[in-house]
Amino acid sequence: MKVILIFPGKVWGGAEQYVLDLGNALRSLGHSVVFMARNSTAVRQRLEGKVEYQLMPSLSILNIFSVKHMANVLKEQNADVIHVHDTSFVPLITIAKYFSKSNVKIILTRHIARSSKVFPLYIPAFKKLHHIVFVSELSRMLWYKVNSWMPEEKMCVIHNSIPFTSALNTQESIRTKFNIDKEIPLLIFTGRIRRSKGCAVLIETLAELKAHSFAMVFVGTCKPKDYKEKLINLSRKYGIEDRIFFYGFSDNVRSLIKEADIGVAPSIVREACPLSPMEFMLTGKCIIATNNGAQPEYIFSGKNGLLVNPGDKEDLAKAIKSVLVNPKLRNELGENAQQYFNKYMRYEKFVGNICRIYESV
Repeated sequence: MKVILIFPGKVWGGAEQYVLDLGNALRSLGHSVVFMARNSTAVRQRLEGKVEYQLMPSLSILNIFSVKHMANVLKEQNADVIHVHDTSFVPLITIAKYFSKSNVKIILTRHIARSSKVFPLYIPAFKKLHHIVFVSELSRMLWYKVNSWMPEEKMCVIHNSIPFTSALNTQESIRTKFNIDKEIPLLIFTGRIRRSKGCAVLIETLAELKAHSFAMVFVGTCKPKDYKEKLINLSRKYGIEDRIFFYGFSDNVRSLIKEADIGVAPSIVREACPLSPMEFMLTGKCIIATNNGAQPEYIFSGKNGLLVNPGDKEDLAKAIKSVLVNPKLRNELGENAQQYFNKYMRYEKFVGNICRIYESV
């Protein structure tokens, strides 16, 4: 099977990593994969030296050059499937398919949880999709609520997953880097460090727990860049600046997560199916996350993790304290999380579900 995978964004995020991991997995199974990406510095920097890819022109349905370019790509590649990850690509790819006279199946994965109504002129293009994959039931429900014209048999839910990789300890450990004693419980946040991810809420919550021993490490890139200074100033205001650390970006997060006692994902916005909690689950670590997205579809509070209300510092503090003071509880939650992930969410199962969509009539 030959598959064209298109990276959706101009920055590197969860959807872009999803595409890269999927493409690598398909190749390992013997399929042919063609990666395409926008001409973005951030995306190019992540792909250079890792995989071959083609640059795309402006993806505008109003740009005849874009349509011709994509039509030529479809002719030349003679692919079985083209898999896109942004709804704005659908009209362009559909028209390009028409001009190319290709039989390629167009698959869309929707990575966001939002009630986005399709522009009426584009409805015919969406109806020509072979399938829409939603990363969560929440994502599917919200989209279908305002787009009920879409045939239900063309929609399905396939939760995100992350592949198991042997984490190479080629970088300085967190405890060594920040001189954190092994007896001190270590909390870790991974991902983009920004307001919407609840980072400030987390620091304000930890200020209420300073009677307890802990260290908090943020792993990821701050957005905007000066947000780190705001968080440092906030931690200084509450007198916990000596317990808050910023590791920066790492492309080997799982080797760092192994050091964690507790993973924290306190997003204050609705998440379609966040990858960060899954990384902790895969690694067998206790995860505390908010319940404002698809998280309750795979984290069952008190069983394989803890869920809290977004922005609720009292709720978050209660959850963190319960596992700070009870190592047995956090170990049990981490073990249960890993067992659940391996049984229901392992990456091989995810790829198999995607392949069945590709191969369906």
